[in-house]
Amino acid sequence: MATTEKENLREREVTSRVWGIGVRHIVYMALGAALYGIFSYFTNILQLPSAGNVSFRPAIVIPLFFGAVFGPWVGLFSGGVGNLLGDYISGYGVYWNWDVGNALIGFIAGLVVYLTWGVYRHSRSIVLAEVFAALGVIIGIGFASYTEIWLSKLTFVTATTGYFLPAGLSDLINGLILLPILLLAYRAAVARFGR
Repeated sequence: MATTEKENLREREVTSRVWGIGVRHIVYMALGAALYGIFSYFTNILQLPSAGNVSFRPAIVIPLFFGAVFGPWVGLFSGGVGNLLGDYISGYGVYWNWDVGNALIGFIAGLVVYLTWGVYRHSRSIVLAEVFAALGVIIGIGFASYTEIWLSKLTFVTATTGYFLPAGLSDLINGLILLPILLLAYRAAVARFGR
């Protein structure tokens, strides 16, 4: 097989793994959304002071992890539907812009699979997952926060100080600390039970 044919085959395999949706992906989507919704429910009572209805959410690591390991569609569903479930069962109702923002977080974090194949054996791949997770949080929380300008008639400063900074910093701290721990635990589990 010629080198270009091998490269084309590898490119098709990577593309299929990143953008395809199979039964396995659907199962992980449901699991990720359920876990995110349940864990968000338990921490939604931990409201950040002087922030507009923003809670301390260590559960943000769930869409980051599911995206980084199983791909962008799993991250998107886990983040969006999981946030919807968590807010709904907490009695907050539905805030579509925050659901879309959380979906973006999981989706962008999942794009790292294009570089890592969802395998985290080396520190380089974990660092890449952290970078994509940080980008996801910044873009997703930015979308949710700044759409509040239009939806809630807020000023830019209020959207920044009341939503973007508290929610973004909280999610960055929680996500960037907990994500490597979950990736290492997942790697150990996969090594022990085989993959």
